[in-house]
Amino acid sequence: MSTHLSRARRVSMAAGVALAGLVLASCGGGDLDEKDASEPIQIGLIEPMSGPFADNGTQADRGASLCVEQINEAGGIAALDGAQLQLVKQDTGNAQPAQVANQAQSLIDNNDLSAMIGAWASSYTLAIAPVMEQNGMPLLTESFADDIVAQGYQFIFKIPAAASVMGEQGVTVVLDLAEANNYDISKAAMVTENTSSAQVSAAGAVGMLESRGIEITGEEYFAPGLTDANSLAIKVLAGDPDFLFAQGGLADMKILQEALAAQGYEGPILGSGSALVNPHYFSTVGEPANGAFTSAGWNWDLPGAEEFVKQFTEANEEFDFPGQEAGEDCVAVYAIAAALEEAGSRDPKAVRDALSTISITEGPGSMVANGALEFEDNGALKDATPVIVQWQDGKPRTVFPEDIATAEPIFTQ
Repeated sequence: MSTHLSRARRVSMAAGVALAGLVLASCGGGDLDEKDASEPIQIGLIEPMSGPFADNGTQADRGASLCVEQINEAGGIAALDGAQLQLVKQDTGNAQPAQVANQAQSLIDNNDLSAMIGAWASSYTLAIAPVMEQNGMPLLTESFADDIVAQGYQFIFKIPAAASVMGEQGVTVVLDLAEANNYDISKAAMVTENTSSAQVSAAGAVGMLESRGIEITGEEYFAPGLTDANSLAIKVLAGDPDFLFAQGGLADMKILQEALAAQGYEGPILGSGSALVNPHYFSTVGEPANGAFTSAGWNWDLPGAEEFVKQFTEANEEFDFPGQEAGEDCVAVYAIAAALEEAGSRDPKAVRDALSTISITEGPGSMVANGALEFEDNGALKDATPVIVQWQDGKPRTVFPEDIATAEPIFTQ
């Protein structure tokens, strides 16, 4: 029988980062494990750490690994006698979704996991979600697709806002900015990869554009792995659009934006995650990256992220700032740690029950746009809102929501 209470957990970290401020809605289920505290608590991490999406998966790995290290240096999980966290990693590589589902099952079968994090691509997460349910294994995901939390699953917890909201909100911000700068947008086109979340984001963007009276002159989808985008650019620009919604992986966006520029397009571009939140976007695409907008699940300049950013860049000198997936997976690690503390158990079902009730309002676990990590009954983040980012001077800067913006949006006509 659950009871209601309110209490704060604050564990000082050796690295100087607060573990999390928790306002707990109910007591966790299950007795303390019989396992010895010397045995690590295993968290599965399933991400594309090689292949076409390796940049994104590497960010996820680096962020999760850093935050596991922070928690362990602070003494581990106090409710389990200081047991340490251990990431057990699975690289999805260039696998198809059905293969990733098999990888997830193997990860569960061959280890003693308490929870999992992954799997970046929405198509991957949609494929492994039934595996999580069948095995009673909680999964925290950084994937965007709306359907992830629309299936009635009990073990799936989604950190970013819905893909449809990403597209809608991004369009709203850019159109309002264009109007304020007397830039007329009467026609728009869409070009995006044919992945699950990209299609949902694009549909949301197109729907919002049409609701604002904007004529859609073309909609083009492509399979990831472009080698040439000239014919694609010609099709997209045939209707002479004033605005483009474009989304793809980093290598694809480089090829696509070069082709668009070669065809003379100089108007605004809006994306939704993927390449446009990759730390290497500017160095890969070059000057055309400046001014581009994107919706994101997380950005490096969010309130409360300062210490994480500092430690991430010190540990990963090749990056000037952590990418979206690094921040999201750090949040996921702290959420799992908080659930373990509340449950007093490493049992996956007890962890799941604790995740469904926690509210993290301080520390790295609260590094989300609304400042609090708490989940709806369907596993969606409560009050989830996308971060709207614009690339300025080679860095992605938060320009919306206004109350957490670190830069004024710039509209280049």
